[in-house]
Amino acid sequence: MIKDDIYIRGWGAVTTLGWSASESAHHLIAGKVHPAGVCSSSHLTNRDFKAFEVAYSGNALEKSMAMLDASITEAFERGGLNASEIAESALLVGTTGGLFIRNEFEFTESVRRYPDRESPAIACRNRGPGEVADAIVQKYGIHGLPLTFSMACVSSSHALVVAAQLLAQKKIKRAIVVGFEPLLNLTLQGFASLLLYDSEQCRPFCNTRSGMQIGEAASCVILEEGPCMMKNKNNFMFTGGYLFNDNASLTSAGTDGELVKNVVLQTLGKAGIAPERIMAVKAHGTGTRDNDLSEGRGLAKVFGENLPPFISMKGVIGHCLGAAGTVETALWLSCLEEGAIPRSFGFTEVDPEIGFAPSQVNLPARDGAYLFTFFGFGGTCTSYIINKMYGTV
Repeated sequence: MIKDDIYIRGWGAVTTLGWSASESAHHLIAGKVHPAGVCSSSHLTNRDFKAFEVAYSGNALEKSMAMLDASITEAFERGGLNASEIAESALLVGTTGGLFIRNEFEFTESVRRYPDRESPAIACRNRGPGEVADAIVQKYGIHGLPLTFSMACVSSSHALVVAAQLLAQKKIKRAIVVGFEPLLNLTLQGFASLLLYDSEQCRPFCNTRSGMQIGEAASCVILEEGPCMMKNKNNFMFTGGYLFNDNASLTSAGTDGELVKNVVLQTLGKAGIAPERIMAVKAHGTGTRDNDLSEGRGLAKVFGENLPPFISMKGVIGHCLGAAGTVETALWLSCLEEGAIPRSFGFTEVDPEIGFAPSQVNLPARDGAYLFTFFGFGGTCTSYIINKMYGTV
């Protein structure tokens, strides 16, 4: 069981809203957001997709590495980690495509430069998810345990829970958990082929929703064994982490909400927290018909008429796939530091099958427990709770 002796020492993120978690949160709270747009990255071969792209003046490969470095550096600086602490930390990475962007970039550049030549073969060796951890280890001199999780939408959220478990078992001293997801032809075309992509707007929990939109992001969350209550500042404790897999379907969690209900109840039980103590829910909320219906029904079964405010971030930063767990956690933490629970975007009409709406206004962020949920392909589920406490002693 994960107790409140696991605290969050630092975090960072690069999203379509900004090149740091702090900047992204400031823009989100202020409503300085923008819809998904047609992508400008030169390696993307289909311009019909709209996605939440990170602005950058260089090429896509350079951008992806700059995003990774910026998010990790922000987390290290926020947490005040020195070189020896970094070196002894474990590294857990969650990603779907990893550095496969290098393959796509080199392929499209070769075709563009030599249009009359036969298309080059793509060499896939060492250019998938695992190469991200290799790059981080080499750049920052990390000597601790390196692990990679490539489990679609729950990759980095799963990594966070496993990191907390390893800390609770005293198998590691500190965990650097990274989420990384550049825009790829692989993922854009893949989700479109499943008829899960909305070509216009991502609308989580809205009656008019028709699919997801992908966002690119890089993020980092640092977990450490505590307790660590720092005076005159917000402290965040990680608790109740729960992992579950239901392989009844490759792509669907069902629509009756039972899976969601069971996952949330297990999380609350592990944390020893009653449903009425949850201040707000950071829902998965992809904007797809079945996912949002399942999650909405599941939350209703847990909370009944006492459903706390809930939001999805995917209407404003997109679905960041393997990075969703860490990037949404980092962005949420920065919002809490600014004193706000952010509103949900993309919603206009209540779905009668769900019966309620995500929060449409920013709310004050009080001390207490906040629930996070993530659901992925193959019935993979992750849920955890972050306790916000202001240190006074």
